[in-house]
Amino acid sequence: MECIDRGHEPDADTVAADARTAFRSMRAGGVAVLPLSVSYAIFAHTARGVERIYELKQRAQTKPNGVIGNWDIFADVMVTTQRDRDLVRCITQEHDLPLSVIAPFRADHDWLRTVEYGGLRRSTKDGTMDLLLNAGRLHNELARMSWEAAAPLMGSSANVSLTGSKFELADVQESLRNGCDVVLGYGRSRYANDHAIGSTIIELPSWRVLRWGGCFEQQAAIILQRFGVALPARPADGRLSLV
Repeated sequence: MECIDRGHEPDADTVAADARTAFRSMRAGGVAVLPLSVSYAIFAHTARGVERIYELKQRAQTKPNGVIGNWDIFADVMVTTQRDRDLVRCITQEHDLPLSVIAPFRADHDWLRTVEYGGLRRSTKDGTMDLLLNAGRLHNELARMSWEAAAPLMGSSANVSLTGSKFELADVQESLRNGCDVVLGYGRSRYANDHAIGSTIIELPSWRVLRWGGCFEQQAAIILQRFGVALPARPADGRLSLV
């Protein structure tokens, strides 16, 4: 296991070098812990790598993974309306916030041509895909590499299931870290929160909130002002995620 704990987010050149290290490992079948702005995450590319994520997280077999994405992937691979695209552009580009969306996708797209069936099966559900956008510089660099190489990266939060998102590398369970091939640490996640939850997830085209993430209140205010749509408030009690 290669552990690179920088203690804080480094300069752009170092982030790019770290992204190359993680990407090479994941393409070769490895599993990587990644410091994203929404939480620490665990990702892979191959079917076996994805299965290792389930084993390390002790994750329920019925829960699909998310996929690293950017605007190019979203616009080209996901099946969305202009209204949906306006929403994603507003949140991720105009306001520079992270966002996950669940939407139908084009299963015959060239970007998916290298995906092994097992990896794709674990990262889609009923013809939809959960795409994470704009979750920090490392994430965005990996998304660019993923798009250019047609090598989707699939994964989840770096934690044993049902223990909450982790915002410090030291809080990621040792058993999970030790089971990975590359582990990167950039200090505390930018959007760390008391709810121990990662990104907001919105279903498209319904705009239904499926997870009330760390930036939800800010995102909801933007959506109300820009689109006149009032999203349901974060539940005071009970589950913050419906997926």
